[in-house]
Amino acid sequence: MPNKVLLVDDEVSILKALERLLTRSGFRVFTATSGAEALQVLQQNNCQVVISDYRMPEMNGAELLARVKRLHPDSVCLVLSGFSDFQSVLQLLNSGTAFRFLQKPWEDDQLLAEIDAAFRLYRHQRSERVRSQLLIAGNGALLELSPEAVILRSNGAAQQLLGQTAAGLAGTLFEQWFHLNDNQQQAFLQDIHGSMDVHDRSGEAFELHVQYQDAEATLVGFKRLQQQDGPAAIYTSGLMDQHAVLQKLDSLLAQQRPFAVAAVRLKNFSDWADMLGFAEAGQLFETISQILTQACRPYGSLAYLANELFILTLPDAPDEVSVHQQLTDLLQKVRLQLEHQAMALRPQFTVSYCMAPEDGDSAKGLLNNVLTSNRIHLHSPHAFFMRFSAGVADKKRQQLRISDALYRAVEHEQFELYYQAKLDLHSNVIDSCEVLLRWRHPELGMVSPALFIPIAEHDGQIIEIGLWVMRQACLSAVRWREQQQPLTRMAVNISGAQLAQADFIAQVQRIFSETGVDPSMLELELTESWMMQDLTQSAQALQALKSLGVRIAIDDFGTGYSSLAYLSRLPVDVLKIDRSLIQDLEANINTQSLVSNICRMAHALRVEVVVEGVETAEQLQMLRDMGCDLAQGYLIARPVPEAEFLAQLGAPGQIIGAD
Repeated sequence: MPNKVLLVDDEVSILKALERLLTRSGFRVFTATSGAEALQVLQQNNCQVVISDYRMPEMNGAELLARVKRLHPDSVCLVLSGFSDFQSVLQLLNSGTAFRFLQKPWEDDQLLAEIDAAFRLYRHQRSERVRSQLLIAGNGALLELSPEAVILRSNGAAQQLLGQTAAGLAGTLFEQWFHLNDNQQQAFLQDIHGSMDVHDRSGEAFELHVQYQDAEATLVGFKRLQQQDGPAAIYTSGLMDQHAVLQKLDSLLAQQRPFAVAAVRLKNFSDWADMLGFAEAGQLFETISQILTQACRPYGSLAYLANELFILTLPDAPDEVSVHQQLTDLLQKVRLQLEHQAMALRPQFTVSYCMAPEDGDSAKGLLNNVLTSNRIHLHSPHAFFMRFSAGVADKKRQQLRISDALYRAVEHEQFELYYQAKLDLHSNVIDSCEVLLRWRHPELGMVSPALFIPIAEHDGQIIEIGLWVMRQACLSAVRWREQQQPLTRMAVNISGAQLAQADFIAQVQRIFSETGVDPSMLELELTESWMMQDLTQSAQALQALKSLGVRIAIDDFGTGYSSLAYLSRLPVDVLKIDRSLIQDLEANINTQSLVSNICRMAHALRVEVVVEGVETAEQLQMLRDMGCDLAQGYLIARPVPEAEFLAQLGAPGQIIGAD
């Protein structure tokens, strides 16, 4: 992202001199001769540093910079003025509104040094804010580490897992809590997509992973793999460990003939521990381990790693048919033995395998690949034996790359808003739209929202992204109203993860206040599945949102619970029927009856009905006849950038889907 500077001064000669100096120094420079013009420039351009004169007509530097800090809190502001203004500027410096006071006339080298310091402060504040958001919103336990691996901050989940307070963790070394040597620690922290299984100082096993990293700090996530008195402590004698597995794999590879290695994970052990207690669950695990060991002897060698994970080498399995036959026989023996012992609980296994040397020509490569495949398929509902797939592993690595890139996408101005028109079926006029997010990455290209939105929701970036979308949508709405565009309403999608944030309502209220948007123009869409997770909590959160003056819409109706009964309990204004419900509308009388009844019942509750995914004129006419209020889909308009949408909105006599 280029370093952007906005220069504000009512003297054109000064602006030109500064612009020449900063342009030669590699900055991208914007200029304004008044406070009002400066605010307009900032609406269109994310300038990290703003340098303003103090004495200007209509809006002086103090008033301008105060508004900049409210509207663009990330920007770093400096004052460039005569020395006689210093006392007036002192209050701005003390309040944090202005970073530095620079005196006219200036020394070029000193001015450039101060501007460099302002950009360093911008990067520091932004990085710290991103890390703070992730500590609050991220899934699981997180520790913030300095470059020297000193713990700076921790979230509640980390404090609970380690049994410490925030003060007890702050200032301590990472290595005090996890056993890993300097080389392991250095290699781990340098691998942004890496993970590592380690033990803490009490012997419990944990999986570490790098969640986020910038020049100042690293966020390390971790989760417990097993407890100290768990299965590994109860029964590990007679089984190979990881070192022995690698030696075994090296030996088999040296024979230069095909073989297989499988990972077998007992995936429902934690459920047993919840139901029975860890001690009794551990005894069951010991029984299963003994049975599994006996069952494996005709086929190969068994090892135990961690997290209820076994590794089985199959030297006499030269092809996939042999692998499937041996694994099927092995697990059948385990199940029969458990039935013979009248065990009420049944184990559930996740089984993956690699064929050597096709899936890896080194011991470490084979082990890493079979473990990767097992982790990827851990939550799969299917009971198949899953062979390692380089394509699936690449897809997982691509997801990690996308997650990493999302942390910087807002700062690097890679997002843009598209707008999809909605047709009012009563007036047959386009007067509203839905805001849709698009991501144009310099290397990944256009990344589908279907791919990056779930990643952002899971890893926490959705908080910053969602606020950016809300601010930009509000600025668009204000700009269009000033242009007297005939827009009545704009729909913006809200993630359930955003609404779960304690300060989300306050953040939205601040954006409304700072942008001057009319909240009645906005319609906030949330998915039906999120609302149904906790109906009471959803009603409270939606009521708080509605109190801001916006309308509330249920998105994707028909993909989840699809019950109209809960609408009377929620402060909902709009129901959006999902495209899946109208795919066979023209040919299926049952679908026609269903959509017609949804529309009728929604109207009885004074809820407006929008149908998305309309692609044919026949669908449009039938929906109009059923009394639906608005339609959205490719028949009407595709999502387009602002200029194209305004052309659709402003076209005189815009009539689409007419009889």
